[in-house]
Amino acid sequence: MKAFSDDALDFIDEATEEEEQDLGSPWRVLVVDDDPDVFQVTQLNLKRLRFRDRGVQLLAASSGEAARALLEREYDIALALVDVVMETETAGLDLIRSIRADLKFREMRIILRTGQPGQAPEKDIILNYEIDGYAAKADLTAIKLFTAVVAALRTYEALSDLSRLTQELESRVLARTADLEKLAMLDPLTGVANRRHFEMRAAAEIADARRAGHPLATLVIDIDHFKRINDHHGHGPGDTVLRQFAERVAHHIRPSGLFARIGGEEFALLLPRSDLETSLAVAERIRAAIAAEPFELAEGSIPVTASFGVALLATDDADFRAPLHRADQALYRAKAAGRNRVLS
Repeated sequence: MKAFSDDALDFIDEATEEEEQDLGSPWRVLVVDDDPDVFQVTQLNLKRLRFRDRGVQLLAASSGEAARALLEREYDIALALVDVVMETETAGLDLIRSIRADLKFREMRIILRTGQPGQAPEKDIILNYEIDGYAAKADLTAIKLFTAVVAALRTYEALSDLSRLTQELESRVLARTADLEKLAMLDPLTGVANRRHFEMRAAAEIADARRAGHPLATLVIDIDHFKRINDHHGHGPGDTVLRQFAERVAHHIRPSGLFARIGGEEFALLLPRSDLETSLAVAERIRAAIAAEPFELAEGSIPVTASFGVALLATDDADFRAPLHRADQALYRAKAAGRNRVLS
């Protein structure tokens, strides 16, 4: 039996330069057969095939093994015309199983051709293998081959379009889900983390701090006399103060920190790898920045100050609630001591 190269054999019908410019990229069709004459006949029969203004590019492999290797490095093959008996009695069937199960090529269409029809009964093959057609090579006349190939390409096109649309939809759903998850972690008024996010992050930071032996600081921050702001200016201006307050605090936090609104005018700040001295310095810097400039409202500017409580994670703390409670107690002492100050 003649042998031919397993390298890709490309073919597109000859056309004028103007016609080639009008054609889209060709349909890629793989011919898997150990008889080179089969490739030549297939090439001749599909020479003038045009479908959706696209010609045909033929690729060749003389064995199931060679076809598998080709498919692992090639892409966008629309159709495979596969012989049954090649290097083994079931080489073609084994290749089909590999295409579907191993390579996961779901859109690629497959037409099985055989020179020995009795070797693999048609009924069994159609039932057990995901193929688009099965016929004896002698029965696939030029017109029947043309018809079978066009039908397969039409199916491939439809499946590819459906796959692309499905992927686009999945991408949009994933992006939307990510957006919703992000929104679920943020305080809608100030845009900083909400209490749920703070609690989740605190649990993770505590685990990391204990594993690595690093300190972890928790700060609780409360706007001084915020009720007076609401009572005197109204809740709208009060919301403006909360937003500006969050922006000003966030400006002074390093990326590793987490700033969250945990309720009303109360905020919390996690500072990983920060000891007490560092944490007190950070709190004092933020306190000074808040008090340094008045907050701007539609009716004018008003002074705003805040009080801070600082606590470190202790070795016997069961969870984030313990350091948060100690920081909260320190905050109340700061308020009792006259507000606008930092205590631990």
